[in-house]
Amino acid sequence: FLCMPVVSAFVGWWTNLVALRLTFYPYKFWGIELVRFENQPVGLFGWQGIVPTKAEKMASDSVDLMTEKLFNIKEIFARIKKDEASKHLKVGFEKTLKRMIDDISDKYIIDKTTTWKRTEAAVKRQITQWALDELPAFTAGFMGELVESLDDVYDLKHMCVTEMVEHPELLVSVFTSVGKKELKFIEKSGGYFGFLFGTIQTILFAFAIPSPYSDYLLPPLGFLVGFITNYIALWMIFKPVEPRKLFGRFTIHGLFLKRQQQASAQFASKMVASVLHSERIWWYMMNGPKSAAFEDLLRKHADDFTERMIGYTKPLVLSYMGVENFNKMRNRVQDMTVNEIENIVQYMHDYTNEALDLENEIRTKMQALPSREFERVLHPVFEEDEMKLILVGAFLGIAVGSVQ
Repeated sequence: FLCMPVVSAFVGWWTNLVALRLTFYPYKFWGIELVRFENQPVGLFGWQGIVPTKAEKMASDSVDLMTEKLFNIKEIFARIKKDEASKHLKVGFEKTLKRMIDDISDKYIIDKTTTWKRTEAAVKRQITQWALDELPAFTAGFMGELVESLDDVYDLKHMCVTEMVEHPELLVSVFTSVGKKELKFIEKSGGYFGFLFGTIQTILFAFAIPSPYSDYLLPPLGFLVGFITNYIALWMIFKPVEPRKLFGRFTIHGLFLKRQQQASAQFASKMVASVLHSERIWWYMMNGPKSAAFEDLLRKHADDFTERMIGYTKPLVLSYMGVENFNKMRNRVQDMTVNEIENIVQYMHDYTNEALDLENEIRTKMQALPSREFERVLHPVFEEDEMKLILVGAFLGIAVGSVQ
């Protein structure tokens, strides 16, 4: 009888630990996938973590929380100052400008068979200077219209959901980082509550329930230990949502909700490091589902850039080059700008992250959320399949009770 509290504590701890592991792992379906039930972690025969299985919905809910309660992406993007952006883009342009001007000059401007050949270097220097002089106007126009039409060229929700679905380890990392203390509590509480129930079980078996009846009660009691320990642990993390006084002296509040300040900082840090940073945002503009609109916008401003560079000399340029070659040159400028933009923009990443300041924005806004809204940050992880998680612990308890 004396070993019952220890065994019960082990059952409670182990069932909670396994249930948590099954919540987050494996990232991909493990087993022989003969039959797979849609949006369900279990299949015939195998398992996928509950969070990776529900990655699309959970990521979508997280983005909805951010965009509805925490920030407006257009307002955030408007923080990019055009003159500062121009300075950083200039570095990128200077790195690629020589290659672009060599290509355009050699194809459309400098005739290798004439005396122009002798002034080639001077011509290219002049064109380079004109291009750099026009860069601030290009940046101002391009960035201004980009912010105005951001919804047309960039889909924040699609980016976040796609990243989390394709890389479920990112979503798991966010939730396990934010809820690290609460997850550890679930694991440990199984042992504490299991020991308590085991003690009660020992007293009952020693004084109230004679053998052999007590032996047959071990599996159902294992079920109860697994079920109750998981249920109580989850309840204590998220309930009560609002702080309540107990006996007029003690304040009780969901364990996760008590940590709103720290958890908000962790959530903001993890989301920005994983997804919401300049490199991914710009990449999705250039390669995401709305990339065609981004390219059209870029081509438009590249064409304006060419027109401003030529300026009042356009009649002479047309006379020298011919309309057909001039139009080919304009298209070539657009094509090369589109092809090089990823290399150019990389010099803006540090400034973009600094200007958007998303980590600070998310953290401060999330810390100010009412408890009921903040609860939605982590609770959906368990809420989606809360009973399934509890039952996993319960049936593992039956297995251990049967062995016992």
